[in-house]
Amino acid sequence: MTSRGAGNTLAARLRDLSGRLSRRYGRALRSPHRTEPLWNLVLTILSQNTTDANRDRAFAALAARFPTFPLLAAASPEDVEDAIRAGGLARAKARAILSALSRIHRERGEYSLDFLSGMPLREAREYLVSFPGVGVKTANVVLLFSFGKEAFPVDTHILRVTKRLGLVPPAADLSRAALLLEPHVPPGEPMPFHMNLIRLGREICRPREPLCPGCPLLAVCPEGARRTGSRGVVPR
Repeated sequence: MTSRGAGNTLAARLRDLSGRLSRRYGRALRSPHRTEPLWNLVLTILSQNTTDANRDRAFAALAARFPTFPLLAAASPEDVEDAIRAGGLARAKARAILSALSRIHRERGEYSLDFLSGMPLREAREYLVSFPGVGVKTANVVLLFSFGKEAFPVDTHILRVTKRLGLVPPAADLSRAALLLEPHVPPGEPMPFHMNLIRLGREICRPREPLCPGCPLLAVCPEGARRTGSRGVVPR
């Protein structure tokens, strides 16, 4: 366990973990995603159940074929499917994108999510997840990267890492993990912590054969201690 002052609350643990990762990787304070909110929503829908490379190929093809929201909204589902096929699950994603655009224009009179900037985080997330095909992860990506809200997106890498760290229950899914962790992520930390956890999951805390000896979190990771026989300072 870390010292009682640093390790006896989840918020303190998360601050400590974020600090350790920042010392290894630095602090990402700018979005790597397209920040225009509605395009970011489209991009994040495309990111579901695929690789970043396939997501980016699908988005590039979609934006090249339908460079404005009115053009995209007027497209047939079949044409949108064809444009985004590289990203997988093209039919479901095309339906989700077109449904979202249609509803937003019907309710707001324009293709824009800018009105979410004035909403509290919880209310803005509830609005986004009310769209078919949009879950907590997708909503949180938009709210964090496009609006700078203190949302905490959890992807498969973050879920794996936080389970191994004992931060979330073994049975937690992406949505439950995000909602459990988010209230305890210290202010200013959601973006760097999110980005650095993803990098850790990709490079070190891999699904199979994690590289525990080189992990910056080994001293405070129960799973790492078990795998390496380390007697590091593991929190209870």
